Amino acid sequence: MQAFLISQLLQVLMKELSKHAPDLLRKFMDAILDWLEEHVLGTASEADDAIVLPICNMIRDTFNIPDND
Repeated sequence: MQAFLISQLLQVLMKELSKHAPDLLRKFMDAILDWLEEHVLGTASEADDAIVLPICNMIRDTFNIPDND
C-alpha cells in the first residue's frame, strides 16, 4: 500500500512539474536516477547492475536527461 501511495504521489508531482518547468523536471529526474545508480552500484549483486543500469540509461536517452554528476 505504501509503495502504491508513493507511486501515485510521484506521478502527480511529475505531471505538475512537467506542466510548469521541464528543466526542473529533468534536474529532479537526474537526481532520482543518480540516487538509483549509486544505490545499485553500492550493492554486491552484479545482476542488478546488468538490469537496472541499462534501464536508467534508456530513461536518460529517451527523455533527454543528461547525467550531470
